[in-house]
Amino acid sequence: MESTKSTTILNEILQKLSLITKEDELAQDINEEDVQEEVVLSEEVQEETEEVKEELNEETPQEEVEVEAEEESTDLMEGYVKEEKFNEVMSAMKAELDALKEAVKGKMQEYKSQKEELSKQVEELSAEPAAEPIKHAPESEAPKTGMFANPNKPMSTLDRVMQRINN
Repeated sequence: MESTKSTTILNEILQKLSLITKEDELAQDINEEDVQEEVVLSEEVQEETEEVKEELNEETPQEEVEVEAEEESTDLMEGYVKEEKFNEVMSAMKAELDALKEAVKGKMQEYKSQKEELSKQVEELSAEPAAEPIKHAPESEAPKTGMFANPNKPMSTLDRVMQRINN
């Protein structure tokens, strides 16, 4: 039973894969046709623009061409940064940079002074003698007290064993 199920499952998977590959091939064929159509359309557009340019060149006199060239050059200059404005911005940035440098120097001086104070504290603390070392001082032995409830009770075997362990 299991072999028939596995073969049917494999067959279904193969069918689905073949359908997917067929769809991909169809999609690629469609894309190739679109590309060819776009290439043909772009060539037609280029031809039309060349024709229009030729007609304009024939119709426009030289004076109008010179005026248009001057207007185009001024339009191009509007997009660029002027030297004066560039210098103003650069000087402002340099001023900000100098202010930041001064702030960093101030912080560095503050940190250096803190470091010096801490090093002085370390020297002072190291100059003082350390606390006396701790010595082991065992206490004198305390009298042993039995854990017997009744001292007059006769000693059993367990009592004797416990006495030997404790002593």
